Amino acid sequence: MKKLFRNIHLWLSLPLGILISIICLSGAALVFEQDITQALQRSIYRVTPPQKGAEALSPEALIECIQKQASDSLHLTALQLSHNPEETAFASFRETGKKRLSINPYTGKALGWTETYPFFQTMRKLHRWLMDPPPSKGEKSVGKVVVGITTLLMVFILISGLVIWIPRTRKALKNRLCVSCTKGWRRFWYDTHVSIGFYSTIFLLVMALTGLTWSFGWYRTAAYSLFGENPSASVHRVDKGKEKPRKDEVRITWKDAQPSAPQSMKGWFYAFHTGSWGGMFTKIVYFLAALFGGVLPLSGYYLWWKRTHKKTTAKMSARC
Repeated sequence: MKKLFRNIHLWLSLPLGILISIICLSGAALVFEQDITQALQRSIYRVTPPQKGAEALSPEALIECIQKQASDSLHLTALQLSHNPEETAFASFRETGKKRLSINPYTGKALGWTETYPFFQTMRKLHRWLMDPPPSKGEKSVGKVVVGITTLLMVFILISGLVIWIPRTRKALKNRLCVSCTKGWRRFWYDTHVSIGFYSTIFLLVMALTGLTWSFGWYRTAAYSLFGENPSASVHRVDKGKEKPRKDEVRITWKDAQPSAPQSMKGWFYAFHTGSWGGMFTKIVYFLAALFGGVLPLSGYYLWWKRTHKKTTAKMSARC
């Protein structure tokens, strides 16, 4: 049985290893995007309350302030507020896509537009579409399909690798949980591939299984249904702290509140895909797992080449 899984692991990894490395390493680069962006644009994301216990303007007042400052060509579609008194509000417009306008919630003054740095834009295009983004949201591209298929097959590579890893003896278990640095490069890379692969597998599986919801509609529908949600449903709630449809067609959301059901499910999948569900600690763990996920195929190529080269050399020696 292990021979079967070893063949699956090898013959899927050989053609897909480089793609897996690209997807994992670019994903690792995106783990701290939000933290780095907010640190570099602190004036856009943070605000000092005018006095202790000061109350922010009402959503209606903020909307009025925004409409006075924004260009007549822009149509306000959403306003995001926060219960954190030191966080700014954000206005979204139909014409600006993901680019949002930061608003001081106490004065209604516009503080500037959010900015995505070119490095992270490139990493996102590489991670999701291999630099071949779809022409519009929801459509397919060759890069998107390749990433989806690679991620799906990566699940089988990880599971087969886990089956191969299972040791037969206690001594073998000890060897497969640590890395030897004194027995040569080949042993070092073998131990690295085996032990770090084991430690990273569970996190890489979570990333792969959640990431597939952005690649295939059928998978997203099945995954949402598994948790009792219908991704095509449109659920609106009007309680404070939740998504609230308005007569002026401006959607008001609260950053740290429970959104509507479909968005909540998407949010949970995003949190488990990026590691943001547990704060900075889980982000660091996910970063390391994604980094190791990018190194594992490279160490696998090295081990495969060494074994193949050794067999070839042995055959040539036998002929001589």
